[in-house]
Amino acid sequence: MKAKKMANKIYEALPAFLGGKRKMVDIIASHFQGNTIADVFMGGGSVSLKAKEIGKRVIANDIAYRSKIIGEALIKNQRDKIIEQDVYSLFLPARHNRFIEKNFTPRHFEIKTARFLDLAFANIRKMESIRKKLLELLLYKFIICQRNFGSFVVGKQDNEMIASGNEIELLELTASNSRVKKIKNILSHPLPVLMDQREQINAGIFNNFQENEVYQMDVFAFLKLMKKRKEPIGTAYFDSPYKNSTEYSGHYEILDQILEERLDVEIDDRAFNKKDALKNFEKLFSLSEFIPRWIISMGYNPGSDGGIKGEELLKVVQKFRPAKIYQLNHVWAINNLSGKKQEENVEYLIVTK
Repeated sequence: MKAKKMANKIYEALPAFLGGKRKMVDIIASHFQGNTIADVFMGGGSVSLKAKEIGKRVIANDIAYRSKIIGEALIKNQRDKIIEQDVYSLFLPARHNRFIEKNFTPRHFEIKTARFLDLAFANIRKMESIRKKLLELLLYKFIICQRNFGSFVVGKQDNEMIASGNEIELLELTASNSRVKKIKNILSHPLPVLMDQREQINAGIFNNFQENEVYQMDVFAFLKLMKKRKEPIGTAYFDSPYKNSTEYSGHYEILDQILEERLDVEIDDRAFNKKDALKNFEKLFSLSEFIPRWIISMGYNPGSDGGIKGEELLKVVQKFRPAKIYQLNHVWAINNLSGKKQEENVEYLIVTK
């Protein structure tokens, strides 16, 4: 029991991520075949981290820079960790353009938090290599810990009440425990929060003695590259955005703009979210025929007419090779499928034979 509890601590290194699979990684990993695992839609990184934990060579890919940060810091990196001096360096005087303060207050950030983030990112951008990625991940986690499920939709009223000195009244008005925790994180000085998150990240850094790789590419281009390289991949794991679900590019738009320090970030992650999703799955699988085993995650809500039923996707997979479908007993913390009742959501795996 103790060993399992310690092993689970490595997943605290990951930022909370919409649709993350950390509670399902053991089931997913039980279907791995071969030494090399391609996590084609890396997202929050939990499946890649699980594959690394059990000694697999990991090739992780995602179109978003936010995912590349996770991959560089926790999957590719084998030994470098965040030291206390790294955290202190975020507070050093530095010139910056007040990007976050000018664009994201008060709606998304309280003014003091924005000023700290502008300073911290200015210091990080002077760094190089893995140290930069580790501290970008630290600030990524710091930002997410101030949001309910990573959402940037709400917060202006909270931030305005804090700015006007009404913190106690705000806490008294707040009923949700998760929201109270978020507000306390905003009110706290950044240093103790960052030091706690530093320990979380460091717990997820270990050497699995494999040459792990991380890519930031369109999924189709990534698969073409792997095929061209004649990469001996044993298993491809596919966890695309679910059809008719929340688009990650919209949910994390503010985060992406902050991490890249520009407002014109465009991430086209809609290929598997819209009406032509099944057609794009066919393209995906045709490009993956060189990989012996596929594992596909998918969610569906019976009350939604826009999702993909397990049997529908299974038929697409079976055009290429035999496969079996498994329904998982999983309840999401929040609903990511069309706003329907989340207790009706179905999560399933399709695994090729």
